[in-house]
Amino acid sequence: MAYGVPRRSPHKAWSADLGGAVRGQALVFGGHVLAATEKNMVVALDPSTGRVVWSQTLGRPLTDVAGRSGCGNIDPLGITSTPVIDAATGTMYVVAEIDDGNGSVHHQLFGLDAASGAVRVDVPADPPITGGQQAIHLLQRAGLAFSGGRVIVSYGGNSGDCGNYHGWVVSIDAQHPGDLTSFEVASDGEGGAIWQSGGAPAIDAGGNIFVTSGNANPDPPQGGPDPKKYTESVIKLDAALKPLASYKDVVAGGDEDLSTANPVLLPGGLVFAVGKTDIGFLLRASDLTVVAKVPHICGSDPDGGPAYDAHTQKLFVPCRGGGIQVVDIAQRSRGRLLSGADSSPVVLAGTVWALNSDEGKVVGYDPSTGVRVGTADVGADLPVFESPSALPGMMLVPTATGVTAFD
Repeated sequence: MAYGVPRRSPHKAWSADLGGAVRGQALVFGGHVLAATEKNMVVALDPSTGRVVWSQTLGRPLTDVAGRSGCGNIDPLGITSTPVIDAATGTMYVVAEIDDGNGSVHHQLFGLDAASGAVRVDVPADPPITGGQQAIHLLQRAGLAFSGGRVIVSYGGNSGDCGNYHGWVVSIDAQHPGDLTSFEVASDGEGGAIWQSGGAPAIDAGGNIFVTSGNANPDPPQGGPDPKKYTESVIKLDAALKPLASYKDVVAGGDEDLSTANPVLLPGGLVFAVGKTDIGFLLRASDLTVVAKVPHICGSDPDGGPAYDAHTQKLFVPCRGGGIQVVDIAQRSRGRLLSGADSSPVVLAGTVWALNSDEGKVVGYDPSTGVRVGTADVGADLPVFESPSALPGMMLVPTATGVTAFD
């Protein structure tokens, strides 16, 4: 059965007000729509009506974020990333930032029964921070991933890069949650956020993990290369989070941030990455050597996760200044800039769908021609970097107050 809505302007089916922003994608599993909010509430919704089937609140989120941490643009700050589901056990995993009430915060991994909301896993998820780092300066923005029975959790810094923080990847054994391994970006300094505009790490068939990292903190001089270890890089890790290969964008300096987009695994053993230097990198997934560079992506900073359409062999990259940039993978070339949207797209039922966060709209394009084929008002504020998701015959849009469904 095809996923998504037909190639036409969609019809709003329902809107669920959950009392808090949903910044990650809504998921579909076991006949429910599953979503998590910045108020640390996780819900299951009836896909036909949007009615709440079950809800679970998982601790107090951080408030007065900028006052408490020194920077940040999400307030309250609770569950920010897209959850992940272990389909074999029917467990939904989320990471919540929790205010401990004593001036500190921590990040907690919860595993919930997707059918009932019952808590199955409840363990700390912070990396082994040392050297003056504090959890309050870490933002868990990148989507979660699940591989080999382990939950993969990535960290960067709050907007504004305040405090002493490093980028981290943490891997937690779902069956033995005390088993935590980690990888630290910029172990020779600070920074190297892994945030990826909310996109999740890419995982290949061998269980290897691909992430992108940002700049050192404070910002290094313009012109690159960034001086710290694994900053401004595409990084390939094995299942034990040992580095296998890396590629540094040597042009990236200042806040040019390769981690504005998640890496995308492509057919033919390739991986694609793009950041604020506006260069699209096609790398060999085996060793991260350069196959091709596609310059002048977007004309403004690329900002958000690209979507790949296998039928046309095209990537669709969201642009902060507006538009969706087409990249032709077969030709290794830059294509059209599609107007009308500015957020991470998805390819659903043969249509590229993306959000216009300024206008509060969802917009659809024909992936072959780039022609706009549908648009609809969401009727709610849309935080940046949001991305639609789908169940059969329906598209789900996360909003500043909950989830809106279109058919």
